[in-house]
Amino acid sequence: ANTFKDSRDGKVYKTVKIGNQTWMAENLAYAPSSGNYWAYDNDNSNVAIYGYLYDWQTAMQRASSSNRSPSGVRGICPEGWHLPSKSEFETLLKNVGGSGSNAYYALENGGSSGFSALFGGWRYGGGSFGSIGSYGDWWSSSEFVTNNAWGLNMLSNTQIAFMFSNYYKEWGFSVRCLQD
Repeated sequence: ANTFKDSRDGKVYKTVKIGNQTWMAENLAYAPSSGNYWAYDNDNSNVAIYGYLYDWQTAMQRASSSNRSPSGVRGICPEGWHLPSKSEFETLLKNVGGSGSNAYYALENGGSSGFSALFGGWRYGGGSFGSIGSYGDWWSSSEFVTNNAWGLNMLSNTQIAFMFSNYYKEWGFSVRCLQD
């Protein structure tokens, strides 16, 4: 398997090439110096498996002077990687058979694509957590409306994957980085 080492904290991530895109095959587990991010249930043992949950502003922020990468918004992703846009996630879905169950089975942990989606659940704006192990949600860099942004959504109960627009920016979701 291919890997990438985040120079900021030394964590090594598995990577996978799907079509012409190279994705991290694990959820981001980088602890930024500022912003809002959480271990699921505030239990740090969850971070090793599921990564952190970030609010949208934190997922979009960059610690250095430039938030741009050659392919878009770098955000919280390390140098050489960026927070995928809605259209980049749509390309991923297209590469694994389109939205719905085909994409779900390809992207799930152990699925044919190697994306290895881990269902990190979410954190509501009010501070409660939900759905670890059964729902996966990943931020995109694309805003939907002022208070909402697009994300990739995977549901184990219906076994479908699709882009969802009604994510409140203060909620905590997972991040997957895409190589520039």
